[in-house]
Formats: sequence, structure tokens, C-alpha cells
Amino acid sequence: MTTRYASGRREGITEELVTALGDYERGPFSEREKVALRYADRMYEDHHKVDDALWADLRGQFSDDETLELSWAIAEFIALGKIIYVLDVPY
Repeated sequence: MTTRYASGRREGITEELVTALGDYERGPFSEREKVALRYADRMYEDHHKVDDALWADLRGQFSDDETLELSWAIAEFIALGKIIYVLDVPY
């Protein structure tokens, strides 16, 4: 995978970081980032499995406003991915 956007590179996103997402629990991510990635995975796989333990982890790392913003961003990207698939939008 290649890092395609200059803005991402300016923010410190490297090819190695992108590659590490496949095993983020052992990757070079902060606990805050790992919790956010765990949440995103759970929301994508089955939002009914966002349990009290994960919610407590989120609340330990993010404020109420940040949790809402993160939830909204995750939902938007999940929906966008589904729309791109259904409409067969070229990558």
C-alpha cells in the first residue's frame, strides 16, 4: 500500500505506519490510538458488540465531545465504504 496523500505524509503518516494497521495492537500506536482503532473495528464488524469494557476504555481516553466526533467519523467512513462498493465506484 502506498501513502497517497501529501497531507497525510505531512502529518507523519508513513508507509510503515499504514502497514502496521494490520496488527495495530502490537504496532507503534499510542493506547489512545489503539482504543480508537479497536472501536472502529468493532463498529465495522458488529456494532452490537461495543460492550461496557470497550466503552470504558473509550471514556478513559476521550472526552464526551471527542467520543461523539470519533463515533460520527467512524460511521461516515463505514457508510462511505458501503456506498462505494454498492455503486461500484472505481478505486
